[in-house]
Amino acid sequence: MLDLTETADGRTFDHPWQAHAFSLTVQLYKDGRFTWDEWVRIFSAEIEAAPALPGESVNDAYYRQWVKALEVLITQLGIAPQDQLAARAEEWRRAYLNTPHGQPILLANALCAPAGTHHHHHAPLRAPIAVSAGAR
Repeated sequence: MLDLTETADGRTFDHPWQAHAFSLTVQLYKDGRFTWDEWVRIFSAEIEAAPALPGESVNDAYYRQWVKALEVLITQLGIAPQDQLAARAEEWRRAYLNTPHGQPILLANALCAPAGTHHHHHAPLRAPIAVSAGAR
C-alpha cells in the first residue's frame, strides 16, 4: 500500500505537477510495466544521487527526485528515449515562458505566445543604472 504523507497544512501535493508525476508512476505500476521493488530501487538511487538543494522545500526535493526517477524508469522500460524526454521538457519550458501570468500553460504555446497577448520574457539587463545628481 502506498503512503501519501500530507504536508503540514494537510495537502499531499504542493503543486499539480507533483500529483501528475505521482499518478503517472502509479498508473504504469498498475499496468504491470514494473514492480514496486524496481521503482523503490530507482527512486532510492535518485534520492541518494541528488539530495535536496539549499532552500528547496522537502516536497519540492522529493518530487524533483521522483520525476528524475520516473524519467529513468521510462527510459529503461523503452517507453521513450532520453532525448525525447529532454525535447518534451524543453517544449514545456518554452510554453511556460510564452504563457501570460494567470493563464493555463498549454503545450501549443511552445512555439509562440497565445494570440492577442503581448507577453514577452526578456533576459535581465546587466548594465548598471545611471544615477544623476539631483537638483539641490
